[in-house]
Amino acid sequence: MNLGFDAKRAFHNASGLGNYSRFVIRTLAENFPESSFLLFNPKASDKWEMNTNDSIREVLPPKSTWGSYWRSFQGNKKITEFNLDIYHGLSNELPFGIASNKVNKIVTIHDLIFKRFPELYKFTDRLIYDKKFKHAVSVADTVIAVSETTKQDIIQYYGISEEKIKVVYQGCNPLFYQTTSAENLNQTRKKHKLPKDFIICVGTIEERKNGLQILKALVNCNINIPIVFVGRPTKYKELLLDEISKNDQLKNQVIFIENASNGELKELYQLAQLSVYPSIFEGFGIPVLESIAAGTPVITNKAGCFKEAGGEAAFYIDPNNSEEFGSAIKLLTENTEALNRLKLAATHHLENFKEAELAAQLMSIYKGA
Repeated sequence: MNLGFDAKRAFHNASGLGNYSRFVIRTLAENFPESSFLLFNPKASDKWEMNTNDSIREVLPPKSTWGSYWRSFQGNKKITEFNLDIYHGLSNELPFGIASNKVNKIVTIHDLIFKRFPELYKFTDRLIYDKKFKHAVSVADTVIAVSETTKQDIIQYYGISEEKIKVVYQGCNPLFYQTTSAENLNQTRKKHKLPKDFIICVGTIEERKNGLQILKALVNCNINIPIVFVGRPTKYKELLLDEISKNDQLKNQVIFIENASNGELKELYQLAQLSVYPSIFEGFGIPVLESIAAGTPVITNKAGCFKEAGGEAAFYIDPNNSEEFGSAIKLLTENTEALNRLKLAATHHLENFKEAELAAQLMSIYKGA
């Protein structure tokens, strides 16, 4: 099969949609090397060293063509030129004008957070997202949702038939499953001047990720264990810094790490006693799965998609209830038995995210579209 992918995010996004795009391309190419994988990239980038698999090929726009236009409006031209059997929009979009083409059209929808929480987005951004998402789910032959939660949102907000939507989970980078040597762990600990015991929160430091609630839980429940935030900062970080400045307890308790490769992030997870992910809402919540794969149990939101990401291997709370949140942190940092129960559940839960099986689910959709 000739498979075409909108691969903009694979080449240009370090996390999030980029991780998903690279995961799909890599696992399909490894498990179905007899197919051809054409990666349509609107602009050259050195952020991703593409797999050297012979079945994978990057396609850039002609020099005289504006990349964004080529990506969003010349889908039919690409389909015809490369004789595609499938065109898969990996990040919520399909080219405009593609509806009339007989090629099998697939789109992955990651979340509809801009519909659920419009106050978190600029008005113009919401209009653009809505137009693109609505078009994509309308013209696609099959819509892939990364969670059952996202599937239900697609049905609710766009009225798409349930039969048209398939849920296929995202796996995490195989690096997170690998055990790190004590020497490398010690090097990472020294590099970031980390204490012996700490908890970790991974993700962009933004309002939706709800980091302020972690600080409030620590203060309200008088928990002295350090917290390490790993992620790109936004203006929301100023609220965290303000909270820290007002509480003497927090002044030497909070550590920020802005940039970490997947390899280093795995080591940070493995060094941590516990991971906390109190996000208000996600399409899937990949840091939950990453932490479990790395062997570190997670406290996360009891609502939304998080039970799909964490299964029985995570501890669920209302993240906006600081007493409940703080009690959970205390339990899992002080009670070895409770922590070990979550670790034991991880092995069974991770069976749901075997790469070969997830790739097979995608290929089955391609063949049946």
